[in-house]
Amino acid sequence: MIKVYNPELLISDAQDKLTQLVRDDFKPFILRCEQHKLCVLENENLILFSVLFDKCSPIIDEAQLTITLVSQKDESKIIAIKFADKKGMSYLQHYINSRKTYTKYMGPLAYQPVRKERTSLLSTESPEQNFRGILNLAILILIANHIRLIFENFQKYGLLITNVFWKFEMVQINGNPIMQALLALIINLLSGFGIQYLQFKRDFNPRFIRIFNIANIALTIIIPCYLIQGSHPGLNLIFLGVQFIVFMKLISYAHFLRNTYFYIQRIKQVQNKKVSLDNFFAEYEVNGENLKILEKYAQNQSKILDFQHYLYFLAAPTLCFQLSYLRTNSIRKVWLVKRIIEYIFVILFLLIIWFQYTEPLVENTYKMLSKAPTLMVLVDRLLKLAIPNTYMWIALFYGQFQCFLNITAELLRFADREFYKDWWNCKNLEEYWRLWNLPVHHWLVRHIYFPCLKSGMSRTVSNMIVFLVSALGHEYIVSASIGVIEAWAFVGMFAQAPFMLMQKKLEKLLKLQDSQLGNLMFWMTFCFIGQPIMIFVYYFRYLEKIGHPI
Repeated sequence: MIKVYNPELLISDAQDKLTQLVRDDFKPFILRCEQHKLCVLENENLILFSVLFDKCSPIIDEAQLTITLVSQKDESKIIAIKFADKKGMSYLQHYINSRKTYTKYMGPLAYQPVRKERTSLLSTESPEQNFRGILNLAILILIANHIRLIFENFQKYGLLITNVFWKFEMVQINGNPIMQALLALIINLLSGFGIQYLQFKRDFNPRFIRIFNIANIALTIIIPCYLIQGSHPGLNLIFLGVQFIVFMKLISYAHFLRNTYFYIQRIKQVQNKKVSLDNFFAEYEVNGENLKILEKYAQNQSKILDFQHYLYFLAAPTLCFQLSYLRTNSIRKVWLVKRIIEYIFVILFLLIIWFQYTEPLVENTYKMLSKAPTLMVLVDRLLKLAIPNTYMWIALFYGQFQCFLNITAELLRFADREFYKDWWNCKNLEEYWRLWNLPVHHWLVRHIYFPCLKSGMSRTVSNMIVFLVSALGHEYIVSASIGVIEAWAFVGMFAQAPFMLMQKKLEKLLKLQDSQLGNLMFWMTFCFIGQPIMIFVYYFRYLEKIGHPI
């Protein structure tokens, strides 16, 4: 059986036995028969099938031909041409395939290009289109441009990354300030657990416990910062990042367990009243899961302390202490190896970008601006620095949040791995700070924002305090790493709070909530203005400090 599917147009202008037969049986369709030639035009593909009976006459008789119309489940129609002789059908099938042709032209009355209301693809009212080809072109342009920059850099400076590691002085522990500061940090961590031991097992006065916690947390910032002065700023920056993580973890640990201690005292007072504890604790104070744990250990509060759980918290990719964490069933070894390899490549990429491109560019800019400080020179150097700076920023994000935190989570079987959201699509600065670093965001909300609201402050004031704390943290890490007290990072960070309020009002006024203008402004301020200026300012101060020759 030869089947022709879904014919949309069948033309007839002749009169013979076969044409009349088809016309009588299948009135919705029309066939054209020219002598012994049957033409069936199929679908929108306009493929013309030719069945020449005179060529097949030695083996095919017209009496052997049966034409039927078959209805399909999808309500489409099939014209079936059936032969009594399989040999004849096979011969005809072969001949049809050999004679299949395409229509070569359409007449002016058939081809009608203007047929419905449509819009141009690049118009804003057009449906969403696929611009993959333009993206491919943009990628090729970037690749070509960066290959040119690589050759230009190599011709100008040679290979600078060969002597990277001698710049980082790694000496014995008794003479290395980084190792001394790390030892002091370990003492602070042990002290943090010891203070809670005094609270839960020795029932010290909570006021003294609070003083001990404040002193220990303050020393976590002061002592290591003092010890690392004189070390390489690159190592200082890495260490201070780790130190600030420890600082935030100790605050979370002390704040959480202080509340835990007081809630346990409340449970002891009402536990014998044979009434559900839900009646004495609101959901915003203690959730159901934690309330069950506190009820379990109320009579023996010392069991709340678990040194292994404390160590797990210190190593886990979170800044907020909890009594329990979700865990995965096993460690995916192949997946883990892939993330480790990615992390190694990210580190190598960062070293190449900094030592081969960024550092020489900043030092040359320092010399140029010292001799001829003009606005044109500054703008030119900012634009030059913007490209490697953007690459470093994105690589740092990927290495830290996608690789390192996932490696740590996989090793510890830490289940909640939402370390970031789609910050690259943010419409304003507020969205960016809320999405790009979720561990820090959760810590600020839990230990700064909510306590401010609890004390009676408004949301606006609470948000300002959150930005104040964040600005102080950024300024501390940057200034302490180079040993020069500045305020540019603080001002740049804290000034975003009132700017975001103005941006919100402007978006409502101009109805720009759904436009891409906010996203473009975000990329411009971060990649081409804010971060390059911060690098210039702080690196210039560092060069002045070490007496760099002009």
